[in-house]
Amino acid sequence: MLLNRERATEIMQRETLDGLIAQLPINLYYLSDYWGLFNTAGGYDAAYFALLPRDTAAPASLIVPALELRRVESKGTWMQQIFGHSAPNGDAVLADGTLKGADYSGWPARPGKNLGDLEQRWVDIIRRHGNDMSADAFWAVVRAIKAAGLAKGHIATDEPRLQGWLAACGLNDIRVSYRVDLFNEIRLIKTADELRLLRQAAVMNENSLLAAADAMAEGISWKELENVYMITMAQQGARGVYLNCGVGELPGEKIRRGEPVMFDALGHFEHYHGDFGRCAVLGEPAAEHRRRHAAICKGWEAAQDYLKPGVRYSELAAAVGKVVRNEGFSGFRDPVVHSLGLEHTDDPKSPGVQPQDKPDQMLQRGMVVNVDMPHTEIGWGSVHMEDTVVITADGCERLATADFSMRII
Repeated sequence: MLLNRERATEIMQRETLDGLIAQLPINLYYLSDYWGLFNTAGGYDAAYFALLPRDTAAPASLIVPALELRRVESKGTWMQQIFGHSAPNGDAVLADGTLKGADYSGWPARPGKNLGDLEQRWVDIIRRHGNDMSADAFWAVVRAIKAAGLAKGHIATDEPRLQGWLAACGLNDIRVSYRVDLFNEIRLIKTADELRLLRQAAVMNENSLLAAADAMAEGISWKELENVYMITMAQQGARGVYLNCGVGELPGEKIRRGEPVMFDALGHFEHYHGDFGRCAVLGEPAAEHRRRHAAICKGWEAAQDYLKPGVRYSELAAAVGKVVRNEGFSGFRDPVVHSLGLEHTDDPKSPGVQPQDKPDQMLQRGMVVNVDMPHTEIGWGSVHMEDTVVITADGCERLATADFSMRII
């Protein structure tokens, strides 16, 4: 179970909320353990929802398009109620007074065929739900709200249009607050199942970055190296997001012998991210390159004293930056500290700000964070060090396994 339900309940109590409704794919997945077939870029808008009541005795509900009922049976969800939606069906209403959708029969089963266990479950779930469709996703959400006894409750959501959609369905007594930040706050403390996925993502991402670094050759393009990374991720059952060598990419457009190159890789496994960075060079590194690499390694060593409960991001970043500069790397900026999980930066954050802008979190046991230490000097090159840790009761534990040496090819 991905959801940290105890933490979700505590935050709902603090905010005087009766429940949460998620529409964004990552939050729906987090609440329900279910990732919809079309919950991808270019997918259908607002076809999926998940309702989590604060009262654990009230039913939690997953809302999906009718065609995904078989997929729900295959992939599973812990949520007690499933509400499907199909297409409008005139003025027909269901027993709870909501608008009924057209019946859904799904794909046919071959007559007389002995079905396997999963195939039989596909048939059974359609039989249970096929004549109980809502007219659209919004009517299905209303059904879920009524089933949980929250028609007059206070709900927080990650979907700013939800209040209007519910009002259009006649649900006028419910209070809806747009609080996408609360979902991030809940997700900061990882569950055991999340940590399992994050460990796998970390190692897969690390392996793929190192494979790309090892593929460096004079004149090779960054796109070719990124292809190595992406292919290696896919071969492990993961997916790459990007392989970065700095926001402007390679200064000479190709790998050049002796030029310091940073490798920064972000990828995910089962939607949980790995984020990893290292220094590399083709040929013999110059003395300055070695000194700067050694300095950021010293900074990482210093970070170990601050990666523990009760320390703020800003305190950690300032301490690490000071150590690196004291090692003679005068232009080094303080590193960026960020949470990692279903998002590259799992922290609550405001829209329209710089990607690194976020609240100055205090580290807590169960948080997964990265210390992100890039440096680019135009006319020289780039160095980087980045690792992921989980905060423990009195310190931290790395999720990746590679050493901190410079990749010299």
